[in-house]
Amino acid sequence: MRLLRPAKQSALIGKRINSTEIFRDEKAFSSSIDAIIFLVLISISAVILMPTLTADEQYRSASYTSAQDMGTCLMNTIMGSTVDEFEYTLKPTELAGIDVNLLENSILENAEETIFTKEQHHRTFSDLVAESLVLSLYQVDNGTEKPLNPMTQMQSIETENQIEDHLERTIGQRYNYRFEAHWQPVAGYRVQSDIIIGEEAPVNAVKQKARITLPLTFSFTRAEIGEPFSENSIDAAISSPNPDKELHDMFNNSIEIASKGSSVILTEIVFPYDYLSSISGTEVSVNSEQLSCIAGPDDTTYSNPVIQSALGCMNYTKQLYGLNVEVNPDVQSIGLDLVESMNTSITDTNTEQISSHIRDYRADEINQTISLMCNATGGSTRLDLANTQLDAIYRTANPAGADIVLMIW
Repeated sequence: MRLLRPAKQSALIGKRINSTEIFRDEKAFSSSIDAIIFLVLISISAVILMPTLTADEQYRSASYTSAQDMGTCLMNTIMGSTVDEFEYTLKPTELAGIDVNLLENSILENAEETIFTKEQHHRTFSDLVAESLVLSLYQVDNGTEKPLNPMTQMQSIETENQIEDHLERTIGQRYNYRFEAHWQPVAGYRVQSDIIIGEEAPVNAVKQKARITLPLTFSFTRAEIGEPFSENSIDAAISSPNPDKELHDMFNNSIEIASKGSSVILTEIVFPYDYLSSISGTEVSVNSEQLSCIAGPDDTTYSNPVIQSALGCMNYTKQLYGLNVEVNPDVQSIGLDLVESMNTSITDTNTEQISSHIRDYRADEINQTISLMCNATGGSTRLDLANTQLDAIYRTANPAGADIVLMIW
């Protein structure tokens, strides 16, 4: 028999001992069992919780769908429902700085409301919103908002109250809501108006949008704005020594035409020429039953409150536009020459400011269009390029509507 050396014999015995220890070590086997049991428990939990998780998602989806349906229905009621009685009081006496008093033992309670209250019946909410946006225009100067027609502020307040009451009656405490209406008579211009009701809406709120027309008429058509342009006039400009300048002048002429249309709208809102012309002169026709209930100052210089209020509003407009005209609030009548002078001055000022805005607002696009026109080869291609830009100018001067947004969540 071959005998092993002691060293080799010792090594073999050591290997047998280590193998036995490894076989008997159950730590790895136990860890595997724990992992399997853990995975089984997770699977059981998932089976148990899955219906609940799926139901929550279904509830959220159903809630969102319900909110969408409610938003659509609510917007339809705002656009089509009518308000049977709506009234607001103009506030010209504050601008004029006059005090309208009642005769002793008068059956009336408020002289200002007697003369300056406006009543409307069976108007839709969209009609009230449109009127409010027109009457509540303001301009921003150095971060300060200045109303164009401050005596009509009560119209906006009453409109907001009517809409808020309607929303509360319709959806109560079931949903939160936010109503917004915005209008800019000239896109990007500093003059604008808005109605905002409700708190800030979250990003996941359901939104319904609509666009309403306003009781205004833009005085120029798209065809009139494009009159400076034709294939012949464009060819003549391109063939001139300075085509860039000639084409810029043509676009500026179109902008001037478009700006006059916007200027007429703004001037009519801030300065009611027809009404002021009707009360100009020494004799003013006012409801005698109303005036008979009003007691003026004891002295003989008592003035008609309608005349004094109109003069106060004219003086406010003069300061708003920085006009170089004389408005004497102490006179007893309004001269037609003063009305015409102010109307012309306001129109010219609005036209100049709007034209400057549109030129700056569309400067990059106009420069690019002119560059393309100069490099184009065909007359019809140049005219198409010009018409594309003229369409944009027309939409800037006449956005033709106001946007309404209703959000519920």
